Amino acid sequence: MLEILSAVILISAIIMSSLRRVNLLIRGFSVQSLAISLVCFTLGFKTGEVHYYIIGALTLLVKTLIIPIVASKSVRELKINREMKLIIDGYWSSILTALSIATTYVFLDNFNNDFVKAGFVLMVLGGIILIGRKKAISQMIGFLVMENGLVLFEISMIKMTLIIEILIILEVLMLSVIMGVMVFYINKAFDTVNTDYLSNIKE
Repeated sequence: MLEILSAVILISAIIMSSLRRVNLLIRGFSVQSLAISLVCFTLGFKTGEVHYYIIGALTLLVKTLIIPIVASKSVRELKINREMKLIIDGYWSSILTALSIATTYVFLDNFNNDFVKAGFVLMVLGGIILIGRKKAISQMIGFLVMENGLVLFEISMIKMTLIIEILIILEVLMLSVIMGVMVFYINKAFDTVNTDYLSNIKE
């Protein structure tokens, strides 16, 4: 089961790297987060540790439901359909993601835990989306994908207290909601959410 979920996470990473449609990018993040929540539930069932269930439930609620709903609503209101001009196009994004997967599995071959490797791949993918896209919402998804990678690192290697884990997830929810509101008002004021255009605005 865990091997299948790890494969789903990696496949979602490859697919997301080449997507231009913002709605599909959001759905890809939702599927990826669902897989991570199922990983937490499976680990909770195998180990009997309650905190895995709590993190899985929070991930399911916040990242699979609330954040995608807020992001999708912003996309509809702003009438954003797709990224027209990517800084790193879909072809090269896919190549970089595939190379990151291959490199990770070569250099981290000594790690028996596949989720450490998947976490590193998600960190790279999030960085590619964050750097390679111009729409603020797409860049927000890149940030959230990187945070998914951190969650995989955390459940694989680091034992954090439950309170800190919950605070991290709630902080991500808060930042996502704030980002959604900011994107809406930026678009209202400047009629664009392209960050390269906004960076050229002079006072």
